Amino acid sequence: MPESTLPAKPASGDQPLEVAQSRDVLAYNTGEFSVRVFERGGGTFMNVFDNIRGVTQLNGAPASLSTVQGQDAYVSFGSFNGRSVEYASQVFAKPQDPAGGFARLFILDQSFSPGGEVSVIRVEDAEFVSVFNVPPGVGIGTGGGTGGNIQDTLLFFETNTYAVRVFNRNGLRLMNVFNRRTSAQEVNGARASLENPINQFERTVSYVATGGLTNQPVRYYARYDYCSETTFLETYNASGARILRENSIGSVQNNVPPADFPANQPCDGPPNGGDPGLSTRVQDAYIAAVFGGDSTLREVQRFFPEAFMDSSSRQGDFINAGAFSSEEDALIRVLELRREGFNTRVVFRDVRFR
Repeated sequence: MPESTLPAKPASGDQPLEVAQSRDVLAYNTGEFSVRVFERGGGTFMNVFDNIRGVTQLNGAPASLSTVQGQDAYVSFGSFNGRSVEYASQVFAKPQDPAGGFARLFILDQSFSPGGEVSVIRVEDAEFVSVFNVPPGVGIGTGGGTGGNIQDTLLFFETNTYAVRVFNRNGLRLMNVFNRRTSAQEVNGARASLENPINQFERTVSYVATGGLTNQPVRYYARYDYCSETTFLETYNASGARILRENSIGSVQNNVPPADFPANQPCDGPPNGGDPGLSTRVQDAYIAAVFGGDSTLREVQRFFPEAFMDSSSRQGDFINAGAFSSEEDALIRVLELRREGFNTRVVFRDVRFR
């Protein structure tokens, strides 16, 4: 009988003690990566397997509990495509979920910028969590980790395109903006200032920072409208024209301090009296929507400089060429745009009265 190719099974008495005491803390699959965090012999370790390329990226690498992007995470050091990186498994405790929580994998460049932030190479949400046995208190929010460099998140939210975070470090407000579609860090630990409430943002906390990936600076506004309880990102070019607006999706981490709220702007009435919030709810209900990409946006802005890419409606992304209180007014704008050859129609935005 030929010799068996199967590895010999060690006797139970010969099994190393540290293997026998291994305990899974976290296991999940993002589709592209399989991740396992486990305890063994008094230490915590991480495995990361690339399912697409069939490559083991981490094999029992030491892992520490720290804070990444304002959330508890298990962090290990390794390499990815020849670069020295950190693998960070964010954990979000959700007792109501069958798995007990959610996980997200970050692959971070270890080349630190002057602002102290790292560049995000990849970010992958867990598609399936099979094990979630993190210690009590871990994953419940900002500052729950035991590692150093814990930062105070003021505002964190995600849109269809971006992940936005405003945080406090050493008394300074800083902002990160990560493009989830291109995996580009468009704002990386940039100084953020509190914008004075103006015009339609009287009851909005607005943090602004400058960034962008081209030679043209872009201003990024992370806004929280506390009366309507909406959070959104806006971007403006150097000329002050709005480029994009996207509302938040999913859960929002909101730790905005009371001192950052506009003074004397309660939600029980507008600044000059009248029906509370009615005008701000109705004035933008009808939108002249143009369909196209960035090149179309630039063309529309030749005629209407205030046009911007709007992702705040359930109808999907479009170029907002004007918002009006009546369908008739919006239709006038649409007809003007059609005369210039644009694909456009009136879109009704969902309006919530309070």
